[in-house]
Amino acid sequence: MADKERVPNTLPLSRVKTIMKSSPDVSSISQEALHTTGKATELFIQALAKVSLEKSKSDQTELSYNDLAEIVNSEETLQFLQDIIPRKIKMSEYYDLIKEEEEEDEEKEEDGS
Repeated sequence: MADKERVPNTLPLSRVKTIMKSSPDVSSISQEALHTTGKATELFIQALAKVSLEKSKSDQTELSYNDLAEIVNSEETLQFLQDIIPRKIKMSEYYDLIKEEEEEDEEKEEDGS
């Protein structure tokens, strides 16, 4: 890539480097690897936003969190992001889920003893 002009990244490369270095398997990062990872991340974010906006149920030109969460939770290839971009639920729904899990755990304990 030395012959070609390098396309500038819009993500702050210092942050990309910090995230990359947070992995215990990474000891050093070359400038080329840093720029390539930064650019790949930018392209991924652009593609995710484009797909989310296209599949959005609203006629807005703005992308909402719910649009992103819906695409992440419906596309198999994006399932690795489910913990990072979960669907929003109401607190009452969360309490109901916790209560159901506790009841299931109690039933299992009763069956096991």
